[in-house]
Amino acid sequence: MPALLVLGLALSGCGSKAPVADAGLEIAAPAEQRLIALTDLDQRVARVGYRLSAANAELCPAVRNSAGWLLHAASQYSPELRPHAEARFGLDGDLPGLLAVPEGSAAARAGLRRGDLLLGINGEALARGVTRRAAAFEGVEANIQKLDLALAAGPVEIAFRRDGDDQTATVTPQRACGYDVQLDPSDELNARADGKRLYITTAMAGFTATDDELAIVLGHELAHHVLGHRGWHEAEARGRQTQTLPAFTSAAGGAERQADRVGLYLAARAGFDTGIAPAFWRRFGDYNWRVRYPGWSHPSAEARARALEAVQAELSARRASGQPLVP
Repeated sequence: MPALLVLGLALSGCGSKAPVADAGLEIAAPAEQRLIALTDLDQRVARVGYRLSAANAELCPAVRNSAGWLLHAASQYSPELRPHAEARFGLDGDLPGLLAVPEGSAAARAGLRRGDLLLGINGEALARGVTRRAAAFEGVEANIQKLDLALAAGPVEIAFRRDGDDQTATVTPQRACGYDVQLDPSDELNARADGKRLYITTAMAGFTATDDELAIVLGHELAHHVLGHRGWHEAEARGRQTQTLPAFTSAAGGAERQADRVGLYLAARAGFDTGIAPAFWRRFGDYNWRVRYPGWSHPSAEARARALEAVQAELSARRASGQPLVP
């Protein structure tokens, strides 16, 4: 679900509620500027989230057949933003458009790209829906569910429109973790996992200077799912399946320390530079006094940085000896 559709979900996760300004996302900014800033950030989160999901499917309790794309629709946008979204992305009603197509994803391998508008799957048309003034998600959600269930069965034929030309492509899905990654518009520095999705605020995503830093944050949240800290018993509802997990080396400490350790492994398995993690946490602590000191469930930023230095040494030793990167 793209960030522009999320309206103030309550956050109580692994960050801080200290506010930070987002360049281009302020309410006073022109509508088109806000749309561009949010969709660019949406694409970045989707790109990093996809790499983590695809690389760690064997470790996730819930898995699915994934095209790797991020979808949106005109009907999701507010009346203020909708005309700009339609003009920029060629959207039409409830029909799903491709907002992000991460490199290496099944959608990218099929030749699909950002801006394509999905019209049908396996010969069955997707519904354009009725014209609404207010933003609504129900129509595109029904289309996305149809896509998810078809992908769960294997390769699918997609009908799509690009620059006014109707075409088809065959998408062969890839096994991935069964959790959506969602960007929440908020000036709070925060991220969380609820068992079904990973959430990160626009402020937190914007604070990360590189994809490697973003992967540290999202990898930590994905680790909560891998470690079973967040339960979900509806895996099969959207073409997802549950699987038996390998045994992990026990991690000392509470849930946050465990997620820090396992999250660094998940980021490393996805090819991100995890050596930057200690410096990221120190920078975060310098910026935000709320994480500079320990909380009731969270270590201080400096304690996390020192612990991650040890985990990084562990990763380096495993690489040097040719051992698999399994936490």
